[in-house]
Amino acid sequence: MAGRNVSRVRALYKRVLQLHRVLPPDLKSLGDQYVKDEFRRHKTVGSDEAQRFLQEWEGMSRNLDACI
Repeated sequence: MAGRNVSRVRALYKRVLQLHRVLPPDLKSLGDQYVKDEFRRHKTVGSDEAQRFLQEWEGMSRNLDACI
């Protein structure tokens, strides 16, 4: 992802993994692996796709946070 988003990406990545801590162990493991794979896959995308990726994951993070 674009260099200017690095701190935003790291904070979001950490936040999502932190939210997974309350999940049952098997779901936490599955969710953590999915997050790691998705963030890794999108590491080199262009600026527009990076923005969409971040918006979607930030929304997911808010939804998960609201459920906890």
